[in-house]
Amino acid sequence: MEAKLDQYIQRYQHEKDKEALQYLKEQCWPIVEGLIIELTKEKYPEKDDLLREKGMKRFPFIMSKYQVEVQLPIETFLRNTYRFYFQQVLRKQG
Repeated sequence: MEAKLDQYIQRYQHEKDKEALQYLKEQCWPIVEGLIIELTKEKYPEKDDLLREKGMKRFPFIMSKYQVEVQLPIETFLRNTYRFYFQQVLRKQG
């Protein structure tokens, strides 16, 4: 599965292929959704929709930054990157 994701990531990064991006959203968004639930369940239950909206808008940019050759698992990359991004969003929302 990881090899197939890598192919779609490269396709999106090099060709800006919208079908590749859609496939990546379908396969990878559950990872981000799990993080949203984790971050909002206790301290920020009212912020889950905000994080979903901001996260979806940011998804193409984040996927454009993934470096396949580094071989960091996509789940680790997404969790770390989105955790940092969502913490910034939550701080700004106060």
